[in-house]
Amino acid sequence: MAPTVEGGDAALLPEFPRGPLDTYRARASFSWKELALFTEGEDMLRFKKTIFSALENDPLFARSPGAHLSLEKYRELNFLRCKRIFEYDFLSAGDVFESPLRVSALIQCLGMYDWSLAAKYLLHTLIFGSAVFSSGSERHFTYIQKIFSMEIFGCFALTELSHGSNTKAIRTTAHYSPATEEFIIHSPDFEAAKFWVGNMGKTATHAVVFAQLHVPGGQCHGLHPFIIQIRDPKTLLPMPGVMVGDIGRKLGQNGLDNGFAVFHKVRVPRQSLLNRMGDVTPEGTYVSPFKDARQRFGASLGSLSWGRVTIMGMAVANLKLAVSIAVRFSATRRQFGPTEDEEIPVLEYQTQQWRLLPYLAAAYVLDHVSKSLFLDLVELQRGLAAGDRSARQAELGREIHALASAGKALASWTAQQGIQECREACGGHGYLAINRLGVLRDDNDPNCTYEGDNNVLLQQTSNYLLGLRACRVQDGACFRSPLKSVDFLDSYPGILDQRFEVSSVADCLDSAVALAAYKWLVCYLLRETHEKFNQEKRSGSDDFEARNNCQLKDDAVALVDVIAPPDFVLDSPIGRADGELYKNLWGAVLQDSKVLERASWWPEFSVNKPVIGSLKSKL
Repeated sequence: MAPTVEGGDAALLPEFPRGPLDTYRARASFSWKELALFTEGEDMLRFKKTIFSALENDPLFARSPGAHLSLEKYRELNFLRCKRIFEYDFLSAGDVFESPLRVSALIQCLGMYDWSLAAKYLLHTLIFGSAVFSSGSERHFTYIQKIFSMEIFGCFALTELSHGSNTKAIRTTAHYSPATEEFIIHSPDFEAAKFWVGNMGKTATHAVVFAQLHVPGGQCHGLHPFIIQIRDPKTLLPMPGVMVGDIGRKLGQNGLDNGFAVFHKVRVPRQSLLNRMGDVTPEGTYVSPFKDARQRFGASLGSLSWGRVTIMGMAVANLKLAVSIAVRFSATRRQFGPTEDEEIPVLEYQTQQWRLLPYLAAAYVLDHVSKSLFLDLVELQRGLAAGDRSARQAELGREIHALASAGKALASWTAQQGIQECREACGGHGYLAINRLGVLRDDNDPNCTYEGDNNVLLQQTSNYLLGLRACRVQDGACFRSPLKSVDFLDSYPGILDQRFEVSSVADCLDSAVALAAYKWLVCYLLRETHEKFNQEKRSGSDDFEARNNCQLKDDAVALVDVIAPPDFVLDSPIGRADGELYKNLWGAVLQDSKVLERASWWPEFSVNKPVIGSLKSKL
């Protein structure tokens, strides 16, 4: 267990070393220590200090500037570090609900050190663990202690090779057999392989696998989670019928082993179904505590929001790191001045302030938003755990899903743009690898796409808002939501009649003015989108065409064909001229993983026989 930090403010918030930054610190209009205590609280500051001190004083976490570990060595070291974090016992299983902000703080502290470590720990404890706890029932709680003792190591397997954001189209199946009281988990073809799953590449022994649940008679009840053993915990060899491997090197976070898995008629006990949202009786009858599928899906969305809300915090942490580097650099880097003999810090220039200070402000704002939404999500999970099946609970799940979708996009894009601006604001020194801005940019990059592509997530939020408007028009219902995030829409006709009127520039500094402007903008975009959508519908377009008919797209491939080099030079499986996206990507991953000989049943998928034969000859 890591030693806690004792003593007063001097030990908790020691003075910084004296040096060139003293001038700016002396000019500050507030005490940085008082602000730190206000925003974090003493207990949280001590918790973070304990984590940082443990990392700094443990040789296993020693920084090695300039050291370039091989992929295998980096992942081995990352796993050992993850194991050490559990040995420090920073968190207990109960902290997820009793002290939720400690969970978020630990993830951010680990991420500020190395996101590969934070992601590995996060995926095992919070994503895998919370999925078991929130989607499972009492019969699954024996897994929780095994998670925190690392008797098992978990991953969250939702995304497939050919489907990510469109979760309803996931193709892995789970057919129930009453004769043996088992589910048969199966990947119908290689495109249904679970893909991009963190921890699955090398270390996961168990997975929460999402599959389409079928009962006798052929009825499908949609996507449901199952807890499935994919490797032997002692040998880490795949279980029978499971082909599992690593997808290879990425642009960043290479200490995390992202992997794939294919299931070939794998039989698991009926009890493997995480059955809080729906269950199957021994005889094969589907039962659910929710009245309709929409309510059940709405409640399940909350549990799927853990990853997106956590990514918000990860993005904020990256933005904090980048802004810290760039502002301190700008306060000490001197260029030009009023005379040839006097240079001033570049932070004094308005252009540098304009580049950096908005992102410094964003770091504070988004930090508060991500923490607030994290607590809202904990409230949702507490309700589920207590057996709350009310309409409010289902609506809370839908609202959190909408907020998490938009929030994840906002935070990750803001961080990505901010990190790039910080890199450029540091000039050539920002491009030097040892100054870490390049690593931050690469490690933050996947935040924009995993757990849902940002553009698609924003569409989910807009669909939520359009759905609320439709209910108002049809039923005359008021805009009311559990978190009150959309209550202002109840008066949106009046909001649209408002005009921007201020008497002075000082009035614009009132936060109420900016909030009113945003409310007007949301109402305006909602009205315009609704009217445009209806116009397309009146012209004969169906719902899908109405949303997509305005895209300038038919000439795109031909234009690319003009500028693209040969495949050998382009060197990208997903960009080859033959357009066989999934075959090329799958073949390249298998060749890199060298797992073909371990799964003799795989070539039965005829769609991939040519690729398999070619790869086997090369290997």
